[in-house]
Amino acid sequence: MLLESKASALENVVGVQSFSFGMEKAMQRTKLCELDTQFHCSIIGTCLTLKELRQIYRKVKFLPKSNMSDHELHRIFVGIAGESDYANRKLQKHLDQKYQRIIKQCAKIQSASDLKTMWQNAIDSGEVAGAYWALVTHPLVPDDLLDKIYGEIHMLSHLSGASIRVDLEELSILRRRTKDLEKQLADAFVETQKRLKEKDKLIHSLKNSLTRAEKVESELDKIQKQRETLEKEPLIRQLKKQTKELCKQVSLEQERGERMEKEAKNWKSVALRTEERYLNFEQRLAQTQQERDSLEQHLSTLTCPESCDPNCPNLCGRCILFVGGRPSQCSHFRHLVEQYNGRFIHHDGVREDGHSKLGANLSQADAIFCPLDAISHDAMNWIKRHCEHNTKQLVMMPHSSLSAFVKGLNEVAN
Repeated sequence: MLLESKASALENVVGVQSFSFGMEKAMQRTKLCELDTQFHCSIIGTCLTLKELRQIYRKVKFLPKSNMSDHELHRIFVGIAGESDYANRKLQKHLDQKYQRIIKQCAKIQSASDLKTMWQNAIDSGEVAGAYWALVTHPLVPDDLLDKIYGEIHMLSHLSGASIRVDLEELSILRRRTKDLEKQLADAFVETQKRLKEKDKLIHSLKNSLTRAEKVESELDKIQKQRETLEKEPLIRQLKKQTKELCKQVSLEQERGERMEKEAKNWKSVALRTEERYLNFEQRLAQTQQERDSLEQHLSTLTCPESCDPNCPNLCGRCILFVGGRPSQCSHFRHLVEQYNGRFIHHDGVREDGHSKLGANLSQADAIFCPLDAISHDAMNWIKRHCEHNTKQLVMMPHSSLSAFVKGLNEVAN
């Protein structure tokens, strides 16, 4: 009986310890590699800067790549986030150290409503990066709150993209104002020349005034000597009176000379500022003329007649595949390719057309164009592997625009 009671007590102790260990494990924060893969891209893009990513990249001793783009760096760390290796641990450690203050605050919260309140406060203040990392790894965060947090972070990235498009529209408006700026520059130049002439006249006048003042001062010295000689003569009073008048006149001339000198300095400062403004206008005009020359060269290519110079770009019937981008641009791109004597096909980047159609299009294409701002990660990786295995030319467009597409066509044609 004694042995049975000891065994029962031992089982109770083991059970309590197991329950305590399970509760402790349940209260631990979720690791980065344990999160759903849909969170990895937004965490890397929201919680870390490009400078921090490059620092971590060097710390984990990856082979450096001098021409690595920001998108390539982002894609590498999205892949690291889903692994459980040394690089992932370094990434986890950096995030925890960077946001340790808000992680400690979040660890004290034990209810879903308080977690939701904390997230709303972060949205209102605009400081969402630390709150995002602390909440998605919190052990008690519910799924519905996770979906809400992820959705709002996703929409914030779209709003950022919309802001960039507004900036581009404003840039287009500013370019249309080039002619007004050129006229203003010409008027400013004329006004500057006019003020410079006035300044030269004023300086010449001040120099003359200064010369006269020096002459008056010299004459004053002579008068002073004469006064000393004539003090004992009967005309002393008259001479004293004349001396006082001369001193007063000299004082007035000196004050006038000082005012003229001060005014000359002011005009000189105005002339220097005007000259700097003129140089600035001249630089902006040169930039505008370069953009104009580039557009004229592109337009001359588009309007090239059939009997043009044989050195004009020619695709020689090759097939160009454009993957991703916006459908509204495709008609313009198709027209350009046909102008270059080529054939154009488009795939939307596996949104609606599907992987099978992408594979068929890749087999037809001689060169593939991919805009980095409008294509999925999966489609991009698949196209890279296909081009490496089949030695096909891949043109990485920095953004989906007409100018980037024309530049890529010239590379392929040449």
